[in-house]
Amino acid sequence: MMDYRLDPLWLKLNLMNAQGLQAFAPMMQMVQQQMGVNTEMAQRVIEEYRKFLFLAMRAGHQVIPPGVVNDVWMMHLQNAQNYWENLGQLITEKPVAQGIDAKSFASMADAWTATLKSYETIFGSKPPMDIWGKGPAAENPMTQMMTNMRKMFGLE
Repeated sequence: MMDYRLDPLWLKLNLMNAQGLQAFAPMMQMVQQQMGVNTEMAQRVIEEYRKFLFLAMRAGHQVIPPGVVNDVWMMHLQNAQNYWENLGQLITEKPVAQGIDAKSFASMADAWTATLKSYETIFGSKPPMDIWGKGPAAENPMTQMMTNMRKMFGLE
């Protein structure tokens, strides 16, 4: 398998980081403020966000971000013109057409498992569990989704 660091997409994501000091730097401050983390942790979370974006475009299947990475994704979608200019045509969320039922929930759980496996295959290591989560909430995409929805609508 080709080294992901040589993939043109990864290079583009890294270039965004270099500019962003335009693209990701403003997000660093938001991550620190909204998540109450220090600079080092904010940098690690944004690095995992970039890895999620790469997975979403290269894994070949639906990928599910962990809660904190999903939060950064939502911040990026809402606050960065750079996202739409550089990535908007490449990655979009797949809406659940008819709501959530047992079959679609099982599909999400399968996608979560596949995401973790693809992460390990592509990046050559397990995801850092302090960011990607552990325990029932992290392993249950539905719980993550509901938590994120409550946050988005200010119900938490």
